[in-house]
Formats: sequence, C-alpha cells, structure tokens
Amino acid sequence: MRILLTEATFDESREIAAALRDLGCRVSPCHVRSGVCRALAPGGTCPLDEADRPDLAVDVRGAEPGLTAREFGVVCALRKRVPVVMTTARDTGGPVVPPGFEDRVTACPPEDLFEACRGFLRSRA
Repeated sequence: MRILLTEATFDESREIAAALRDLGCRVSPCHVRSGVCRALAPGGTCPLDEADRPDLAVDVRGAEPGLTAREFGVVCALRKRVPVVMTTARDTGGPVVPPGFEDRVTACPPEDLFEACRGFLRSRA
C-alpha cells in the first residue's frame, strides 16, 4: 500500500510515517526535507502524478481549524480522487476537520488508521 503523507506543521508526521512503514506501507511525503512541495522542487515530481500513485493520502493534523500550507496535498489528492484520511500525531481522538472537508475526508485517531492499513495489507497478501 502506498501512502501520500502530508502534515500541518513541519515534522509532525514523523511517528505516523515510521508506524506506517513498520506495517509494510510505502510512504511518500508531500514535501522534500526543506519543506517545498515535491512537484515544485527542482527536478521533482508529485507522487500523485506517477504511474504507481498512492492508494491513500494521510494528513497529520494539529488543532488548527483550517488547512495550513503544508496540507495542500489534501486538495491535490482529492482532485485526483485519492481517498484522504485525517489523523493526529498522538492518539487524542479524531482530528479537527477543516470546514468544507467534512464530507470529503475520513477523520480518525492514529490506531484506527493503522488498523485499516493492516486490513488492507492482509487482503492483498
């Protein structure tokens, strides 16, 4: 399972990314290390434009009610019809879903995300 990973603030998704990789997911971040969108980086490409595009986009959110600039990959994923899950960096319940996204994304705590990925990977085995 390939996952496009974005985050509200820099480095907020590190633990989620590690847990997803431990499950066997291929994680592709939206940004290069400097914080620039991968499609806009010199010589870069967006994972959503690749032949083996992500199966799922995961957005690791903070408590902000609106999207931050680092979360614009959510909009890109929705435009490409890739399902989006919003979660939090810590298991504090579900994240705050920005206005206008309520019917377009799934919000859940991290453990629910991990369980869904485990199920997906088991079904592919």
